[in-house]
Amino acid sequence: MKVSIIIPVYNVSQYIVRCLDSISAQTYPDIECLLIDDCGTDNSINIAEQFMQAYNGPIHFSIIYHHQNQGQGVARNTGIHAAMGDYVFFLDSDDAITPNCISTLVDLAAKYPDADFVQGNTIQGTGLLETHHFLHQVPEYTDEKDELEELILSVTVTTVWNRLIKRSFLTEHSLYFPEGIANCEDQYWIYFLSKVAHAVAFTNRGTYFYYVNANSSTTSLSKPYMQKRVRWHLMTAEAIYADLTKSENRVSRMQRQYFANFLCNCMLQLCLLRSLEPWMTFWKLVYRTYQSNLLNTKYGFLIFLSMMPPLCFLARVNAWRWRLRHYVVSKL
Repeated sequence: MKVSIIIPVYNVSQYIVRCLDSISAQTYPDIECLLIDDCGTDNSINIAEQFMQAYNGPIHFSIIYHHQNQGQGVARNTGIHAAMGDYVFFLDSDDAITPNCISTLVDLAAKYPDADFVQGNTIQGTGLLETHHFLHQVPEYTDEKDELEELILSVTVTTVWNRLIKRSFLTEHSLYFPEGIANCEDQYWIYFLSKVAHAVAFTNRGTYFYYVNANSSTTSLSKPYMQKRVRWHLMTAEAIYADLTKSENRVSRMQRQYFANFLCNCMLQLCLLRSLEPWMTFWKLVYRTYQSNLLNTKYGFLIFLSMMPPLCFLARVNAWRWRLRHYVVSKL
């Protein structure tokens, strides 16, 4: 089976060779690697072009050029539309994969052909190599819906990378990434993935090196970027809430918990920003979501108030955040 590796490229000149080296070292030969040029301001693409000219092996590398920067989600969508493989694998350009990553996942997919995707574990490490692995040992295969949702939304890493996904599954269910949302587009995508997945397979073996990029926009603490990040979080929360409240939908406890977790993450982002306007947007969302359930008891009213300034800063306390999450899940 043919595998398409999709890599958005944007301002990663320090890391792109490490990423491409890990692909060229794959023990599985039937791979196309699609690099999506998202119009960065450094020489990442020039370095990638030089790498491709020097490479001599079975893997087919190609670059798709955007005319302007559109974000990582749109770049991934471009890759999905261009992919020719039976399976798609997303890789971030500042990360890397083990030499047997694709072969390990292909073998697992062949073992469970009805699995919509198979997922590997993340390598644990120190320093720049971040610990970002499964919360505990996972089953090799499941097609039980409640267990599947728990594994996707809670136990395993809620990121798009390190999954070998049937391309037909992505296109059939229109599992594309949202335009206009960055930083948390993975969490948006994972929620909708969990709704339509019927069977998945996992390996506890590490297949992916996740690195902390100090220059990444996801780690930026500049006020303009933090404002964008809060806006993206609120947009994602709105989208998930809109889906949860569709009358024809099956809504599971795990989906409610995922939404409650996301609300708490929004609160943590807002605590860092300390700006009233986005808090008002968040308050309106919470009010629409919980007014009929939270406001009919004294305790519920206190919970509601605790999600607003200045009491919202209690969200930084783990024990209180857990109590808050548990209560709002039960009331959604």
